Amino acid sequence: MSISGSKSSHLLEKGRKALGFPTQGSFRKFLLLSLPFTLFILLNSPYLSLPHGFCGPSKNTLRAGSCYWFQHPTQHRYHLALAVHLCTLLPAGLLSIPQFIPRLRHRYPALHRWSGRLSFGLAVPGVLSVLFLMDRSFGGGLDVQSSSVFLGGMTLWAVGKAWMTARERRFEEHRRWATRAWVWLGCIVTHRGVMGVFALYISLVGLGPKLAATVSCPEVWEMVRHDYGTGLEARVAWERYEMCGPFGGANGTRSEGAYGIVYGDLMSQRPEEKAAALRLVFGPAFWVAIVCHVAATELYFGRKGTSGGRAGRAMDGVEGEGKGVKSL
Repeated sequence: MSISGSKSSHLLEKGRKALGFPTQGSFRKFLLLSLPFTLFILLNSPYLSLPHGFCGPSKNTLRAGSCYWFQHPTQHRYHLALAVHLCTLLPAGLLSIPQFIPRLRHRYPALHRWSGRLSFGLAVPGVLSVLFLMDRSFGGGLDVQSSSVFLGGMTLWAVGKAWMTARERRFEEHRRWATRAWVWLGCIVTHRGVMGVFALYISLVGLGPKLAATVSCPEVWEMVRHDYGTGLEARVAWERYEMCGPFGGANGTRSEGAYGIVYGDLMSQRPEEKAAALRLVFGPAFWVAIVCHVAATELYFGRKGTSGGRAGRAMDGVEGEGKGVKSL
């Protein structure tokens, strides 16, 4: 073993003992799940500064289309739903991570209990808010809506089961359902990576004709405006997409029912083509991420036996820590 490898193992062992994990394997699994999740939350935390964080002047061009609806003066539900979604799920995700540290659970059961209540309490409106966003997010197609509803329903079911089993003092089952809830919801991190791979595939390697997405003309205008500046969007959009010509005034209010056919190409210099590539792969990538996380969770629990076996104890850490702990 190399010196660097020995130091890494030594650090892992110290971390494992400090946090109370029974094996290095369980500690490695915790790090594998928690570190990307934490990084994702921290990278998205600037969006909490609404409206400027997500849809402000410094917004990414690819978000400009969706931000047309989120900031539309007559579409208040999108702005409200986006605020609820970001301001609940990001803190809930951050609060969920210490819940899986055995030493904290064992030494501070009251803190574990109350932070669990808070994280679940925040997660529920955060998940439900997706229902009011999904018809405009990444085009709002059936693939987007079906995958969002499926993941949201699964997560709420797992949260409900985790809550009920804790109330009934069935702590082993409670930990399993809490694990399922957050690992399933954590597929949003995997989803971003799969989206990138799929988008690169259809842009660089895709077989057959080039794929295209329908993008509403106001969104095309917004993306072109973000890229070229106000005043040029009408002419540029008309040159590229005949249906998105300069009718309906500066904001294209009369063209909200019109759509342009936009090729999906992540490597393009045109912002609307980059956005179209992500729209085309959002749904399929989401389904792949959901299946991967559900399968991984059940394989983990099933690999070492049924409830009460080593799998549960490996994730939960200190055995018997449920004794004397009050129900939720």
